[in-house]
Amino acid sequence: MPTAIKAALTTDLAISHQSSAITECPKDIQYMPPGTHRINASRAGKPVALEISVDAATADTLNAFLQAQLTKATEGNDDRPFFDFNHEDREAAAWPTEFYWAGDDLKTGGVRAKVDWSGAGQTAVQEKTFRRFSPTFIPDKEGKVISSETNMGGLVNRAAFKSIQPLFAKGAPGSPISESATEPQTVSSGLLPQVSHLKSHPSMTIQAKLHALKLIDSVDASEESIVQAIEAKFSELETENRELKKRIEEAIQARATSQIEAAVNAGRIAPADEDAKSFWLESLIRDEAKAVKALEALPSHPVLATVTAGEDAQSGLLDKMTLQTKKLAEVHAANPQADFQTVFAKAQNEAPDLFR
Repeated sequence: MPTAIKAALTTDLAISHQSSAITECPKDIQYMPPGTHRINASRAGKPVALEISVDAATADTLNAFLQAQLTKATEGNDDRPFFDFNHEDREAAAWPTEFYWAGDDLKTGGVRAKVDWSGAGQTAVQEKTFRRFSPTFIPDKEGKVISSETNMGGLVNRAAFKSIQPLFAKGAPGSPISESATEPQTVSSGLLPQVSHLKSHPSMTIQAKLHALKLIDSVDASEESIVQAIEAKFSELETENRELKKRIEEAIQARATSQIEAAVNAGRIAPADEDAKSFWLESLIRDEAKAVKALEALPSHPVLATVTAGEDAQSGLLDKMTLQTKKLAEVHAANPQADFQTVFAKAQNEAPDLFR
């Protein structure tokens, strides 16, 4: 999936008054004009040109994003979406409350936003400080709007598109607009800094996020295919997790077995004492570091390095080591939470003759 583009598509605020003073701000504004528009924007800080398609689905997508963000803001989990001035991401000009589709008329239709003006925004409109509105949105590679961000646009003066009547009409209400109503103006290079500083925002649709993770093939994937993709990924991760745990357990078992063999060769464990081997194997698997210290603390009997199960000459020594192991197991059973150094010290204290 290509890097998400955040583009400013600028339209005029449609307010017409014969008098020089504006006493009332509009309760809604055109957020995006209807139809397909070719705009200049930026991707990863570099200018790009692309076509944006604006229809009823665009309004639904933007309103779904807005309502979700408003819920998060109410719950204290995010900031409330707002419109600013000149894309500076500072003071709020207005707070959008709803997006809706108003039809295909270039001047009165498209995606419209119901707004609650801030004091600064109301003053800016009434004093004719700004004449246009520029939305901020995230399109996919097909030119379909898939999301926006907390700062959803702003009041501006320099237009990327001049497709509806200006804020301050030159004649009476309803008179023809002075700028082209059908031909969009290409964004000049001077406008690019307004959008090039905007980075990809994490607030995009679940489809876009899953597509970015390569879990689905298209941002238009159905709910069923999304669920199937997620279930397949979970199954894959569970299988990988089981395989990894198995390899780790096998590695721990092999290491513990190797350490027991070294202890046998060092004369710390009798070669034929399977009970002792089992005890230390379990101990090494459960807590290797502490078990190794306890195992190394056992007295070493070099003569056992050549002793086998049938060599009766060393039976006395073998019996002693068996008793040592049994004593350690007894103390460990009575103190299951104790580490092995504590177990060994306690066993040695209780039966000092066995550990001389």
